[in-house]
Amino acid sequence: MQRYNITVPKKYTKNGEEKTSWNRVGTLVKFEAKGEKPEGYILELNMFPDTKFAIFEDVPKEGKTQAFPTIQQDDGGVSDDELPF
Repeated sequence: MQRYNITVPKKYTKNGEEKTSWNRVGTLVKFEAKGEKPEGYILELNMFPDTKFAIFEDVPKEGKTQAFPTIQQDDGGVSDDELPF
């Protein structure tokens, strides 16, 4: 098992010099593969103290369509100049 700190940068000035503080907001835990089980991850975010997020690789299942289809961009669409805003 490996643990990774999840951080966000916060800039501050000390003695006229800009510095960066890395504030920890959570942890990512990686579990190694065991037997038939593939490796896995758990995301723990401090802002959700009683929630653990499981992370899985996005692998299409046989015989099923993709949950979020890829959107193809059409060159015949509206240009940015034609938008009213």
